[in-house]
Amino acid sequence: MRVETPGGGDVRRVGATVAAAVVVASVLCAPALVFEWYAPFFLGLCALVAVGGALRATFVTAVACLPNPDPPERPPDPPTVSVVVTAYNDADALRETLAGCAALDYPADRVRVLVGYEAASTDGTEAVARRAAATDSRVRAIERAKPPGGKAAAVNHLLPHVDGDVVASLDAGQRLAPDSLSRAVGWLSADRDVWCVKGRSYGRNAGESLLSLCATVERHLAERLAFVARSRLGWFTLFTGGQAFFRTETLARLGEFDETVLLEDVEMATRIHTRGGSVRVDPAIVATERNPATLSAWASQRRRWARGGMQVARGSLGGLLRSSDASVVTRLDAVYTFAALLAVPVVVLLSPAVVAEAVAAVELAAAAPASRWLPFWPLLSLSLPCALFLRDGLDGRRHDFREYLAPVLLPAYFLLQSTVILAAFLDEFVLRRPSVYVTSRRDGGVSRHDGE
Repeated sequence: MRVETPGGGDVRRVGATVAAAVVVASVLCAPALVFEWYAPFFLGLCALVAVGGALRATFVTAVACLPNPDPPERPPDPPTVSVVVTAYNDADALRETLAGCAALDYPADRVRVLVGYEAASTDGTEAVARRAAATDSRVRAIERAKPPGGKAAAVNHLLPHVDGDVVASLDAGQRLAPDSLSRAVGWLSADRDVWCVKGRSYGRNAGESLLSLCATVERHLAERLAFVARSRLGWFTLFTGGQAFFRTETLARLGEFDETVLLEDVEMATRIHTRGGSVRVDPAIVATERNPATLSAWASQRRRWARGGMQVARGSLGGLLRSSDASVVTRLDAVYTFAALLAVPVVVLLSPAVVAEAVAAVELAAAAPASRWLPFWPLLSLSLPCALFLRDGLDGRRHDFREYLAPVLLPAYFLLQSTVILAAFLDEFVLRRPSVYVTSRRDGGVSRHDGE
């Protein structure tokens, strides 16, 4: 898989995407000019989905806001752990990650850190990795001499060097809280049905731009509310983000990460559920991270995530649905998860017909009693972040003061994100473009291939 850094995009490529969107939208909306029922049907369907999504979000928030249980105590003779860190043009971020590894509250003689750096790095990443290995006997620097191939290829290159009982996979830039490893080992040691433990990525650059602010709050909503609730309810649970913990024997059974998809962690989570395992999400396992602050970096990351999810839906969902080892609830929630992703571009493409019908419907129903409920919908979008902030406050976790203002920006933010998801949809299903792993970009134009 080719790896690129984010940029403005080739004009012809952007033009082809816009042209494809116009053509597909025209084809989807054209029947509204012939069939009177067409636009009202999809408007009603959108309204039904919106109500269902709101009810689901409310329920998920209530479940996620319950007190977080502590894991069982770490075993007296704790397992050895191989911390696998991948880095590509991540010199500064790698320093932070290694400092976090050195501060872990875990027996020092039971931890080994494998730093896999890309030989193609040009910012001094190799020097940082080798210096760490020279000054700390627990750190080993491992070069990947091939052209960059994305996160999955980088992790797979390190797996043969793992010699611990537990594998902790980290992206450069993820700095674990000191007690994170002990908590993860506690969950893995106590429950053999838990195949993977995931923590929470906590943004630390909310004040850098409006995009990083909204992305920070979005990550909180996903990882502290949605993922936690899915884990507690036994639904289809993901471990997206820059950190995850596995037993080494579990990874051996599952096999390598899939290097052909753009979202290897979601593919692996699907594989875990297909084989009857579960993913435990513990929000008290915290790793700080930086979210993209520029439009090009943010759009490249979100486009990669969206297209990767679509690739997993096409390649792996069928196997999960046929699995007798996965629960019915897990399979149904997987269908919902991928259907929701695929529904976004369809709704955007149908929006000209649906919006026109909605405007007419609102005008006709302006005096209807049901219209009085319309002002309450924006309140729902504000209430979920408020519940998140309250739960974090009870847990003693602070937020940048600007994050409390972000909810008013989220509707516009998600509208912008829907256009990115549409572009990913067109790339995958209409234009059939080759998969390209576009890295995130840090300050100064330094690129990365992590999950942030």
